[in-house]
Amino acid sequence: MSISIEDDYTSWDLYGLEEIPIGRIKLRWPFQSDWTEWDYRIGEINGQIKMRNKNDPNIWELRSGNRILTLKTVYSGDFNQWRITDDSYTLTFKTMYENVYDGWKTSSKMGDYEVYTQWEMDPRDWIIHDKLKDTVDQPFKIAMIFIASFYSSPKY
Repeated sequence: MSISIEDDYTSWDLYGLEEIPIGRIKLRWPFQSDWTEWDYRIGEINGQIKMRNKNDPNIWELRSGNRILTLKTVYSGDFNQWRITDDSYTLTFKTMYENVYDGWKTSSKMGDYEVYTQWEMDPRDWIIHDKLKDTVDQPFKIAMIFIASFYSSPKY
């Protein structure tokens, strides 16, 4: 995953094994400085990510088709640790090191998933290691990618 335009954190390209983007996460209203609503598309899957309440960065919703995932901090005001749920399954996603936002992970009986910067302390390019079981679907993975990139990037 990389920012689409140099030093612009409002649009992210997602890559597979080739150099051609397979998807994008982008700010819905980039010219209004509204960082609370995002759109994404990966292949044929698309959706929206937005803060449930524009004044509370502790709770987000990811919508994809008929599904709604809730992304919520474990402790209010602590953006190092998140619970992501669709009410039938829950993942905990957290920074690898306390208060260092360039490495994130989840580890459970469903497998492991890591998102970390290609270069230490440089949030422009990310590497994703997906060792989750196939039953963990794309919206959960998009939620984790979003949290890692959003809470690690500068906002204007």
